[in-house]
Amino acid sequence: MKRLFAFAAVLAAGIAQADGSPLAGTSWQLHAIQSMDDAQGTTKVAEPSHFTLEFGRDGRAALRLDCNRGSGDYKVAPAGDGSSGSLTFGPVATTRALCPPPHLDQRVARDLAHVRSYLLKDGKLYLSLMADGGIYEWAPQQAEAAAADNERVVKPVQFAKGKSSAVIRDRIVGYHYIDYQVRAGAGQRMTLSLKGSNGANYFNLLPPGSEGPAMVQGELLDNRFDSLLPDDGVYTIRVFLYRAAARRGEQSDFTLSVGVTGAPLKPVSAGTDAVLPGTRYHASTTVPCEPAFTRTRECEAFVVRRGFDGTATVELRWDGTWKRRILFVKGEPKAADVPQAMTFTRNERGWRVTFNGDEHFDIPQELVFGG
Repeated sequence: MKRLFAFAAVLAAGIAQADGSPLAGTSWQLHAIQSMDDAQGTTKVAEPSHFTLEFGRDGRAALRLDCNRGSGDYKVAPAGDGSSGSLTFGPVATTRALCPPPHLDQRVARDLAHVRSYLLKDGKLYLSLMADGGIYEWAPQQAEAAAADNERVVKPVQFAKGKSSAVIRDRIVGYHYIDYQVRAGAGQRMTLSLKGSNGANYFNLLPPGSEGPAMVQGELLDNRFDSLLPDDGVYTIRVFLYRAAARRGEQSDFTLSVGVTGAPLKPVSAGTDAVLPGTRYHASTTVPCEPAFTRTRECEAFVVRRGFDGTATVELRWDGTWKRRILFVKGEPKAADVPQAMTFTRNERGWRVTFNGDEHFDIPQELVFGG
């Protein structure tokens, strides 16, 4: 009977028994942090969807830590019926954006190194820290998805005929947010400006294919943006209220100005420069790299050439999760899809592109120019 109850609990949590691990293939959202110190008590997480933990089937865990992302190895040793056992995480590599207070992202990333066991009970996952350091309470991520979707509204940005800009007037209340979507191409210039009646009203700009990581954080730029775009696709302008204001149910009437100008840099045709089968890329290779907070020293590199004069979009990937897209124009890096500052140096082999002063990618000139 005990085994039957445990199995039912596992099913309720959406657990997959892949690779002998009851956690592999599952996704969770953080709801509370229980301290063993009565003076601290239990910390409730105001926005569980901002703190997620996904156990990959390959022994890698992916995390959302508020405005940051993280990944690392994990090891599970189930005991008995699998509803409990030991669990440890390897070093967790995270991005380093400055998230709003109370900075739980830093606490969670630090504490994962001290996790020693897990317990599946009543459809929830409990992670216990060593030396009675506390307990992390997680709920299945799918259980929260519908609520998160209810807070999101998607609206296309439409320019009047013959126009390249639009002024949008709208309102948000509490946790609700609006994703304005606009299609644009590499090399075009986007300008954004947001003015809200509430000082806690901001925007983030998400690159094509991103569900959360932003390439621009309006909070850090006085709610203004003016730059080239690195790739083709649908860009998302996410307008929201700062969490403290959202918790109080505040609202903001805002004006969002959006402009997209210039001609896109079209990819070279497959007839002129063959593409890799089933992809949009003209070539791929591996390159030396030093992404922040990881031991990875070799990245996959793909290119969409937009001419043979050194104009191209280079896409870098590593650890199965992370990605950078860099636009080169006539042999010079001009834009990227991350908020960190970009610099570069030229050498006889190509370029060393650096983000935030401590993240490096070596890109060979043959990849960009062809040949």
